[in-house]
Amino acid sequence: MTRNDEFHLNPTELIDTLRRHWKWWVVPAVTCAAIAAAYSLVAPRDWRATQTLTLRPEAASVSEQRLGKFADLSEMKLQQATILELAKSQSVVEATLKTVGPKPSWFGTAKNWPTARDVEDFRKQVDMRPPGGAEFGQTEVFYLSVIDANRPRAAELLTALVDELELRMQSLRDQRATSMTVELKKTVDMAENDLDIRTEKLSKFESAIGADLAELRVLNATSGSQSEVAVEMQAIAGERRSNDAARRQNEQLLTLLRAVETDPTQLLATPSTLLKSQPAISRLKDALIDAQIRTARLLGTYADEHPFVVAARESETLIQQQLRDEVATAIKGLEIDLNLNGERDTALDAKSVAGRQRIARLAGSRAEYANLVAAVENHTKLVEAARKSLADARANHASAHVASVIGRIDGVEAGVRPVGPGRTTITAAGGVAGLILGLGVVFLFAAPVPLMNAETKTSEPTAEKVVPASQQPFGLFRGMTLAEAIRQAENKPVRAAK
Repeated sequence: MTRNDEFHLNPTELIDTLRRHWKWWVVPAVTCAAIAAAYSLVAPRDWRATQTLTLRPEAASVSEQRLGKFADLSEMKLQQATILELAKSQSVVEATLKTVGPKPSWFGTAKNWPTARDVEDFRKQVDMRPPGGAEFGQTEVFYLSVIDANRPRAAELLTALVDELELRMQSLRDQRATSMTVELKKTVDMAENDLDIRTEKLSKFESAIGADLAELRVLNATSGSQSEVAVEMQAIAGERRSNDAARRQNEQLLTLLRAVETDPTQLLATPSTLLKSQPAISRLKDALIDAQIRTARLLGTYADEHPFVVAARESETLIQQQLRDEVATAIKGLEIDLNLNGERDTALDAKSVAGRQRIARLAGSRAEYANLVAAVENHTKLVEAARKSLADARANHASAHVASVIGRIDGVEAGVRPVGPGRTTITAAGGVAGLILGLGVVFLFAAPVPLMNAETKTSEPTAEKVVPASQQPFGLFRGMTLAEAIRQAENKPVRAAK
């Protein structure tokens, strides 16, 4: 017949075990709580000192429309990250520690204080964060804090740190402005040298153009103004048209007058518009017509031999003779006018050819002149931009040691409570740790393992064997002593229990 041992641990047995072995868990809990309380009384407490700071951009680096404002959030974030790195830099930390002095110690102060370890420990106590859990770059306000075991010393460390940070920031601005000034001076010199070269080329080109420079500038101008050459060409074209019209009119009039010189009666059919240039002939024509009308009127009344008719005919003859003389004179004048018209046409044609050649020459030089002018204007803008940047750099250099981009809001706040858990919390944590330790000892060495429900192969129930508590197997070793358990683990023979 065999037995199956089952392990059952109910709450009743658990409470009974804790009650019987109460010293095992009460003593560790009380002892650990007392040790934790004593430690909380003598252990150093950390105090956090906080200073609220605000950041502004450099005045020379922003436009007039956004004076005192960053161009974008990334620029502000970059500036705040720079301040954080400066706050933890070697020079700033060492200067801060030297200003405040070392902590009081029983062992004295190291000769080379602050050491590299002191600097590293202080860096771990420096913290910088934006307000309200925001990210850097979202607001111009941020908090700089320092943790130290001494509350007044924490405030002194933070004050000295902010002072050294402002000095280091000003020094950094000064170094950056100095390097930028040197670089921008070189840039301005190069830009001015290039501008002088381009200006000299433009001056030589304009000197070569000579009197046509004004016309070339008009051709190169973007406005819709008309050049003098173009106006002159239009005037020449108009004069040529007028001269050609006068020449044709004189030719027609000359042909007519030569016919009138042979037959004066043809003058009567000549239109008055053709005789505008010959007022004497026009008046003689009118007089001849009047004389002919008077003769015709007299012939209607008197006979041909009548003295009035004879006198009228003589008057008409005299007028015709005078008209022939005047026509001969007019013909000579018209021949002279035709010669003048020919000469004027030749002169106007020569002026027109010269004007076209002038325009062609200016048009050929316009592209090169436009490139030279554009190069001079471009280099002028570069010089102006470089000079403005140089002026900004000089302004930054001048204001680096006068003004600070870091501003303080109120004073240093050292806090009203230390950082970390309080004495009550430490004592309670020690008690809980001791209680857990005691319970572990109880369940490791005194946990009951009852033997229940022994069954056999027979179908008849048997009475359950009750084992006294003093003979029950306990804890982890199932009733064996610690020495017996060790010998069993080392495969040594174990003495049977009595």
